[in-house]
Formats: sequence, structure tokens, C-alpha cells
Amino acid sequence: MIDAEGFRFLEPFWPDLHETSRKAEQAGPQAPDLAAIRLRAFTESMVAHLWGHLDLPPQQTSQFDRLVLLEKGDLLDRRLLAKFHSIRRLGNNAAHNHPVTPAQVETMLEDAWSLGCWFCRFMRPDIEWFTPTRTPHASIGVGIQQDEAPESADRQSTASGPPSSIVPFPVDRIRRVREEVAKAMAQIDPRARSLRTRISMQDAFSEDLNVDQRGCLSALSDFLGDREQRLFLLKGYAGTGKTFLVKGITEYLAAQGRDFQLLAPTGRAANVMREKTGREARTLHGSIYDYSDLQEYRDGDADALETFKIIASIRSNRDQANTVYIVDEASLLADVYAESDFYRSGTGYLLQDLMTYMCFDHSENDRKIIFVGDPAQLPPVGMASSPALDPEYLRKHFNLSPIQYELKEVVRQKADSGLIRNVMPLRESLSKASFSSLTFEFGEDVARAHTDEVIPLYMAARGAGRQPIIITHPNAEAAAFNRAVREQLHPQKEFVTAGDTLIVTANAVVGGRFLANGEFVEVIHAEPVVDRRTLTLKQRNPDTNAVEEMEISLTFRDVDVAITLPDGTKSGINVKLLDDHLHRNEPGLSSIEQRALYIDFLKRHPDLRADKERVRRSLVLRQDPYFNALRAKFGYAVTCHKAQGGEWTDVVVSCPTGQDPRTAGYFRWLYTAMTRSSQTLHLVNPPEVRIKSVGEPWWRQTNNSGPPLSMTITEGLEELTGSSPQEQFRAGVLAKVRSLLVDTQVAIDDVAHHSYQEAYYLSRGVDSGRVNIGYDGKYRIRSITTPRTGNFEDELRQLFAPLLNHGSLGLPRADSVPNLGPTAPFLKELHDRLVPLLTAQGIIVTSLEELQWCQRYTFSRGDEVARIDIFYDGRNRIRSCMPLRPKSAAPPPPLLPQVMEILTMELAP
Repeated sequence: MIDAEGFRFLEPFWPDLHETSRKAEQAGPQAPDLAAIRLRAFTESMVAHLWGHLDLPPQQTSQFDRLVLLEKGDLLDRRLLAKFHSIRRLGNNAAHNHPVTPAQVETMLEDAWSLGCWFCRFMRPDIEWFTPTRTPHASIGVGIQQDEAPESADRQSTASGPPSSIVPFPVDRIRRVREEVAKAMAQIDPRARSLRTRISMQDAFSEDLNVDQRGCLSALSDFLGDREQRLFLLKGYAGTGKTFLVKGITEYLAAQGRDFQLLAPTGRAANVMREKTGREARTLHGSIYDYSDLQEYRDGDADALETFKIIASIRSNRDQANTVYIVDEASLLADVYAESDFYRSGTGYLLQDLMTYMCFDHSENDRKIIFVGDPAQLPPVGMASSPALDPEYLRKHFNLSPIQYELKEVVRQKADSGLIRNVMPLRESLSKASFSSLTFEFGEDVARAHTDEVIPLYMAARGAGRQPIIITHPNAEAAAFNRAVREQLHPQKEFVTAGDTLIVTANAVVGGRFLANGEFVEVIHAEPVVDRRTLTLKQRNPDTNAVEEMEISLTFRDVDVAITLPDGTKSGINVKLLDDHLHRNEPGLSSIEQRALYIDFLKRHPDLRADKERVRRSLVLRQDPYFNALRAKFGYAVTCHKAQGGEWTDVVVSCPTGQDPRTAGYFRWLYTAMTRSSQTLHLVNPPEVRIKSVGEPWWRQTNNSGPPLSMTITEGLEELTGSSPQEQFRAGVLAKVRSLLVDTQVAIDDVAHHSYQEAYYLSRGVDSGRVNIGYDGKYRIRSITTPRTGNFEDELRQLFAPLLNHGSLGLPRADSVPNLGPTAPFLKELHDRLVPLLTAQGIIVTSLEELQWCQRYTFSRGDEVARIDIFYDGRNRIRSCMPLRPKSAAPPPPLLPQVMEILTMELAP
């Protein structure tokens, strides 16, 4: 415990800090929540004093933003920032009615006191400071122990990843500030330098967590505390709160003084991560590869100077030995060979290079990776699945046994989202590998659209200040939509102009900056004049094997573009843009165009052709603005793979046509495209998956002029909803009789209910008759009799004979066919979707027969009966249906076309 008035040393120069800390001390462990809130205010005031003293940028006004800037600028000491973060975190919890314990308040007071000791020495090094000693609180049992090992006075850096220039200070001033921080740290009690306040991972959240999220945090906490574990897979579908948890994890790590980095496979994904966590996020390429020292590589079998690669080596990992790397959108992480025109990053295998960068084989480090991703999204191009989210792949190729946790519960805030309601069935189908059904629920935030509405929808969203995007399947369609959008945005301007949005289509190093494939940039200025060159190259025709000459035109345009830096700020750079590529439908350059760029370089530098000039040639080539011209497309409409990892407020998805939508690939594509939306989604021509009617449509010729059903039969139908045993038995007999009379042309005219007897009045043409069905107290049918004799009556007794000794004839409810329910899960699901549609029309299922590749249903309503076969294929996909033609020539009952309409128009297969 701090001795009474332990913060008095602050009063002469910083009375506000003294007053706040004194009140926190008074509250102490007896009023822990109040004390925590006051200590948070104490550290906020202290950081404000530091801000003014260091003359830091005024735009950062929140405590969180200021601490993040101090952290990334590497101005203070890791232990100091951990104390600031932990006090802020617990103070926030107390303010949000999450209780803080007396023990936590005691450690917060100790950390606040040690911050004060350091602060006064840093701010006023001209004064010789004497501060009171500390003694532990008797009841809490925490505090500095006399035999406790002292902490080193050496400043602990907060820098992580590649060098950053986030603080706008000269290098000499930054070095001087760091020295002053270290000097002040060296003057305080060595035992007071370490962090005292320890929080749990759940303490890092002020919000209430669901059971699923708490389970995930428990698994993560165990993982971070286990030196033997290297890899954690945090999986979760859309709406389960993955990014929300990531933000809390970063808060926890910062409060514990543990280094971490936020990484993503694409620039857009890194920007989304930065926006949602408030912390710097980088691309994987920019973090693990060294683009400042590119090397030229030549294949031993290369032909002259025309085949080569420029290689960016894997950066040497100088991060803290216990750094935690959080990689978002891990489903995009590929492990297949990839190169971009003349450039290659590392070995060309991104996942493999990331593992190399981690140095997991060195036992002295405790580095860890948390892969965060959605297993339902599209896998990397060229791969059948996402290797970074596949435990078996990671075990086989990297000898790593990851811990994994999959979030499945949609968070409360997202539960009512129309987007989530629409992607949930896609997710479930992917998890069950069942793709027979595809339906959509349209409403306010998810709407159907036609092709001619795409551009108006995009322009309306853009005009309202939102962030729209159009997502397509083929590149050609994206190019067409881009042209249409530009006609609206920049009429009469065919070529790129200021205000255009571009998407980078190939990794590039421009002006010393790495631009990742898929990164979006904004055009600030575009030169109206282009630099066009034409080269004649020879190429062998693959069909004729003859060598042919081809003219290749290369067009370059100078443009200034704004790129987003890891801290979220914008930076402008001048680049050469490959203008021809910008306007074409093809996604990339052809091999002969790539060759032409190199030949053009050699023509401009003939002195570098000689083999002895190889080193100088490589150096000049890396800096040549034409050879390194930016490959980009307009970024208003993009393919789904390019959009992956990004998020926009308004997403217009042009659904693919001309292919079977009931496949895993289609479902995965659609799921990925739809989940790019954060607010509004429009589906353009969404696929209509319906059961097809096959065979001759004989059943459409209905005859509705027949006599109406008798009142007794109608009343009998009403009894189908009864719940007493007798009512259920009577309904069961009626259903069974109907099935026995199928294809006989015998009609039920009336049914009379007597004691232990059902009397059926029947007719066929001019013949009529009555059948008495007798049953006992256990509802077992004991007799079938006819009051009269004759040929028609004899036939009726034979037809009704199967009822004898038939017991347990319960209600043949539409949702429960007695003893004849579907056996296969996908057929059961179909049946369960069909039942409510039938029930709403007063139709029941009276029998179901399972045949090979077919379900034979018998439907009835009143005395109408219809039999329909529903067919499915070897992939458990419902394909078609066909009514069974009765033997008689009588017209089909009105029931049949009505059931067919339900099956083909209303039922989702």
C-alpha cells in the first residue's frame, strides 16, 4: 500500500495530478470501482502533460490514441506503457459497471505511484527528487518484497516490425527523448520498474461476452501462457465477432507489456483491421520481406538477358523474442508458388516464408501466431482449401500442432441483420457439404436488383458519402462496370484523371514503397500526355511452330497517387502507370508484354547489356520507373478474389450466370462476396434454384366443374387437426381409405361417425354403396361389411380388406407420415420445409415411398389425391419432380397443379 499522502511529491508542480491521486488513495480498496476510475483520470492527466511537454501532434485527443502513438513512436519504455494501458483498461471496466477487485486497485495504486516517480524525474530532471518508500497492504498481500529481484534500468523498446516514422521528430530529438526516459527510469527504485497490475484476458473487454467468446478467450489465455505452443487458429463465420475479439486481445497484450503485430495478406484487409482495432496494421509482404535490397536471379537455362527474376529476400526478424503476430483474413494466405511478372517475394511461397520469418526452430524465442479467418470464404487462388486454417496441412508441412477454436454463435448485435440471415444458410451448407438449397430473404439491408440498376445503386451510395463497391465473377464484367461508372463520374474523360480509384493488380515496389496486389490507391493528378513506345519482338507460334514478329505497344502515364500507410495516414507518390493495362479486360500482362518491358529497358541502357555489367544493370533495373511501372485497374468494380479481405458499406454483387449454382465453389464465392458488406447488400440476378417439372404437363388440364365435396367430408377434414385418440383414429382411417382408393375412380361421398363404427358412402359412376368399418376399444379394425350385396359391394370389400386388424391408425399429420418418414438427412430437411407449405393449403401427406433416386409422395385434400415423384442425384441435390398419371382418363383434380406449384415455385430444394 502507498503510505498516506504517498503522492504528495507531485503537488508543487502538478497539483491536478496530486489531487486526483489523493482522492484515488482515499477510496482505495474499500471503494475499488471509484478508485479505479480516479486512477484512470490520473494517468490521462499525466499523459496530457507529457503530450504538451513533448510537443506531440494535437489531433490525438483520446488516451488510447495517445498511448498507441507513444507505443509506435517508441518514445517511452514498454513497462511504462503497460502500466498506462492496464490502469486505463481497468478504469474503463469500472466505468462500465464491471467490478474491479480490491487487490487490483492496490496494484493499480502501486503502478500509478511508480509512474509518478518516473514522471517527475523525466519532466523536471533539474530537481533532486525524494519520494516516499512503499509498503505492502496488510490485507491484500501485494507489493514490493524486500528480496524481490530488481528490474533492469535499460529502456525496453516498444518498436515492432519494420522501421516506422510515425512521430514527426528529427532522429536526434527522438534519440534524446529516449535517453531522458531511460535516465529517469534508472533513478527510481529498481523494484518499482516492473508492472504490478495483472489483468485477465476477459478484463480487456468492457462489453458483455457470450459463452462462445468466453470459451475462445480461455483457450487463447492458455495458449499465450504455454511456451511450447506456437500457433492458434481463431476461426469464425460472419457475425461471430472475430475482429471484436482481436481488438480485445491487443488491449490485453498492451496492458501486459507484450509486443504484438497486426498483419493481413492484402492492403485492404490491413486497412480494415486498423480501422476496427485503432492500431497499426501491415501487409504480410511489407513486414516479412526486405524490398530495400532486391537481388537479381537468373535461371541457369535462361536465354540471353530475357529471362530473369528480381527477388526480395525474407527480412531478418529482429522483433521481441515473445512477439505475438495476429494475422487476419488468414483464409487468403497461400502456400503455392507465386510471382508477379519479374518480381518474386522470398521463395514465392508466402505461408512457408512466414514460418521461416518466425524462426520457430529457435527454442530461445517464444513467438506465436494467431491466424484469424473464416473457413467458409474462398481459398487462395490455385488451392482447394485455406492452408493457414487447416490443422492437418500445418502439421504435415510445418510440424506444428495448432490449437484451434471456432466461433459459431452470432453476436447479439448481428443477430437481426438481414445479411447474417442470408449467409447463415450458405455457411451451414458448406459445413455439411450439402448444396441442394439456395434461397434469399430480401428486406431493408439485403435487396434484389437487376443489371440495369447496378450503376444507379453505386452512384446513389457514393453520392451519399458511403463506400460502395461492385463485385463480379469475370474480369471482363468488372471492366465493363468500371467503364460505366467512369462515364458517370468523369464524363468525356476516357483516360485516368484526378479522383479516380485504382486497384493494384501486381505486387510492385514504387519509389521505395511496396504496393501489394489488391491494394486501392486514389489518383491525385494524372498527366494528359503519355509516353508511348512500340517494340518488335519475335515469338514462336504454338500452332505452326513458326517464328513470327509481333509489334508490342507500351504506354506510360505519369500519375500522383495517394496510398494508405500502416498508421492510417495518406502519403502521395509519383509513379509511372502502365496505361494500356488499365483499360483492358485481361487481368494481367501477357508473357510477351513482360518481355517487351525488359527489352525496352535494355534499349534505353545499351551500356548495361554486357554480362560484366550484371551488378550495375540489376541496380539500375530496380530503380527504373518504366520497367517498374504500376499495373492497376479501375477500382469501382472488382472480382470477388480482389475484394476478399475488404469491407464496404454498400456492396452490389453481380451473381454469376451460366453455371450450376448448387456447388461448393458457387456457395463459397457467394458467401465471400456477400460478406464484404458492412451495411447494405444488393444481389444482382440472384440464382433461382427450383425443383424442375419433367415429363408431359398433362396435369395442367384441370376440370373444376365437378360436384362440390359434401359437408361431412369437409367436416372430416377439419377433424385432422384434432388431438383426441378417437379423432386421430378417424383421421387415420380416412387417410388410409384415400390411399386404397387411388386409381380406382371410387369417390368418397360421405362419412358418418357411429359408436365403434365408421360408415363410408362411396360411388363410381352410376354405382353407389356403403362400407361399415368396425373397430374395438383399442382402435383396432375388426370388421369390414357392406349392408347390401352386389358386384360393386364385393369390389369395395376387397379394396377395404387391408384395413382389417390394422391398429394405431393415428392422424397422418403433414409433418409426420406414420412409419414412413424420410431416412436421409437432406430428404428430411426437404420434407420439413415442404410440410408448412402444404399445411397452409389444407393438404396432407398420406404416404411416402422411398425409391432409388426418388421420393414418391401421395398428397390428399378432401377426396382429392395426387401422387408425385421427387428426384435427387448422387450429390444429394433435389433435381426435379413428375406427377404420376392415373390409370383412368379422368381429368386431374385441382389438388395436383396446386401441389406442383408449391414444389416448383415455393419450395426451396
